[in-house]
Amino acid sequence: MMRLLLAGLGASSLLVTTGAPTVPPPSAAPTGPAAPAPVQLVDQPLPPVGTPGSEAVETEDFPAGGFATYLTDVRAAGHESFDRFVLEFEGEEVPSYRVGYVEPPITEDGSGRQVDVDGSAFLEVRVSPASGVDLSGDQPRETYTGREQLTAPGGQVITEAVQTGDFESMLAWTIGLEERVPFGVTTFPDPARLVVDVLHQPGGDGGSGGLEPVGQGGTADVDVDATGSPVTLTDVRLGAHDDFDRIVFELAGEGTAGYEVGYTEDPRSQGSGEPVQVPGDATLGITLTNLLLPGDAPEAVTPWAGREQLEIAGTSTLQALVADALFEGRYSFFAGLDQRRPFAVTRLSDPQRIVIDVLNREPGTGVSLGETCTSPAGYAVDHPSDWSVNAGETVPSCSRFSPQDFDVPDATDVRVAAIAFSIESVAFDRVTQEQPGEQARRELTVDGRESVRIQRTATGEGLWAEGTPSTRYAIRLADGADGPRTLVADTVGLPGFDYQRNVAVLDAMIGTLDLDTGTEG
Repeated sequence: MMRLLLAGLGASSLLVTTGAPTVPPPSAAPTGPAAPAPVQLVDQPLPPVGTPGSEAVETEDFPAGGFATYLTDVRAAGHESFDRFVLEFEGEEVPSYRVGYVEPPITEDGSGRQVDVDGSAFLEVRVSPASGVDLSGDQPRETYTGREQLTAPGGQVITEAVQTGDFESMLAWTIGLEERVPFGVTTFPDPARLVVDVLHQPGGDGGSGGLEPVGQGGTADVDVDATGSPVTLTDVRLGAHDDFDRIVFELAGEGTAGYEVGYTEDPRSQGSGEPVQVPGDATLGITLTNLLLPGDAPEAVTPWAGREQLEIAGTSTLQALVADALFEGRYSFFAGLDQRRPFAVTRLSDPQRIVIDVLNREPGTGVSLGETCTSPAGYAVDHPSDWSVNAGETVPSCSRFSPQDFDVPDATDVRVAAIAFSIESVAFDRVTQEQPGEQARRELTVDGRESVRIQRTATGEGLWAEGTPSTRYAIRLADGADGPRTLVADTVGLPGFDYQRNVAVLDAMIGTLDLDTGTEG
């Protein structure tokens, strides 16, 4: 018999205190697969529990039998680097459980009714034997009288949590998320609590906080070669965010997949050459390379076997992702968009992912780049048509850009132009070492090359006066005849320069960089 006697109790109060830690670390040792979080000092942020990852976490005896443990409270809240979800029970121990990602549609246990859960990824929490209603007496006793649908005050990834089952001693809640991110799980005794911490950012995605695109975005094709042995595609997912839509390809294997991303006017299937129907007014072609056939995947790896067309609610520009075919190690997809938009691509690790962010703005919004300059140093870049560019007498042409006329003196450290490009004979890792005054750092991919964008405020120990802001891009290039090379492009907030405007122009220019025009010498 279904135990859904909580219907109609949606008006009950939500037992969450906004701004306060949801579950302070107890002095008693927790039970379960993870060690307790250390006791925190007042001025230290609360760390997430468990060992965060994306694989399902379950006890060895799940689903266990026996007498049910009764739910008494459900709560969620945001913390500095994660959102927390808690199920609290009567008694001292949490029964067997399983926490893991599930694919839509989300359905209710027993009835099979489809349940609407807001989010782009769905984390299911199951506990057995457990229930929110005690049927052992003469009359049903409601042990949980809270809401069946709740949000996480102060949260950044949990969109909502919805009860999706209380049937035959199996309790289920489904957590809707902004996107699939690592999570940690543990239990605490006295009272018994199952705690799930969902990180604000995937590992390697640039730290905690609100999600941001993986790059500034551009419309030029991006091609990155594969390395090592072939890998297996294990998951494909979509995410909708405030300023961009995200496509994620997750892979498993010792090697790395390559990728080719670019707009196409004529999407066609691999092998057959037949046209592919793609929703939307613009099509972004995506091809992953160095992939194994599903039948050749290692025994412990489950290949992706998703739908041919993926869609999610809440996207601003992404209409659908259409899967084509895996042919000779190349897996092609087509993203249908409302119009051509800037996109950014990068590769993340642990697990290996290729992430494509389609930005919710038109190319060059706020910045008009009407001219292309090709430098003998081996790159081409677009710039505002009304800006001046150096002629190449002192430094290679297309190295200095400014809205005013200027001359480059022999002492090239003198800053005469708003934006400067240069190819330095210095290793990328050295150029990108953290310096005093660094304010922000973002790893990204520029024209298929590993890159970093760094914002810094001068401390007075270098060329610029204390407090002078700067934005710098460093892009790893292939070694030259004389050793390592790094392309550096930056703008500095010196007197007489419109720093904010110049940063916007620099960001737009980086999105147009072509690093395959040949190298000087």
